[in-house]
Amino acid sequence: MSNADVIAQLSDDRFQAAFSVAFGDCVGTYGGDGKVTMRELSHQTGIPMRRLESYRDGETVPRAHGLMVIMEVLPARFANRLLAEIGMGGAKKMSPEDIDLHLVASDAANFTSMFVNHMADGRIDHVEKAQEIAVLRKVSENLNNLLHAHDAAEREATKAGKGKKSNVTQMAKRAGAQ
Repeated sequence: MSNADVIAQLSDDRFQAAFSVAFGDCVGTYGGDGKVTMRELSHQTGIPMRRLESYRDGETVPRAHGLMVIMEVLPARFANRLLAEIGMGGAKKMSPEDIDLHLVASDAANFTSMFVNHMADGRIDHVEKAQEIAVLRKVSENLNNLLHAHDAAEREATKAGKGKKSNVTQMAKRAGAQ
């Protein structure tokens, strides 16, 4: 059976069951044993406690954006349990050195898509603004990590006599600002 066939057969019920098991494996009431508490998860993700409780109790599962926010906070084993349902795995937390232009561009595209969806009604409410700020913080963090890694490499090349000097504070020049 191909991956496309496996993915096509991933029913809502099967995903909900896999999500509940993976969520319960990583999130607990009291923490410990490598688990994050519900309160910590709510604080780190901005997802209300009641909604997290509905995920835990198998009443519902998050939409794509909520799932991504949860995967960002929880250990990689959570994502791997979900990916195993479609025959995939190997998710890992990325270090700043792993961040590349593709990730930064993907972050920017995701923010743009979210912004367009939020503007569909002609305004951005306080909940949407909070979500956008959280995504923009991640975009900023990834962009800064990319630029710091790039600048560190250039500094090393300069020390070795192979490049020009650069740093993150020159970001405005890189963007074409005067």
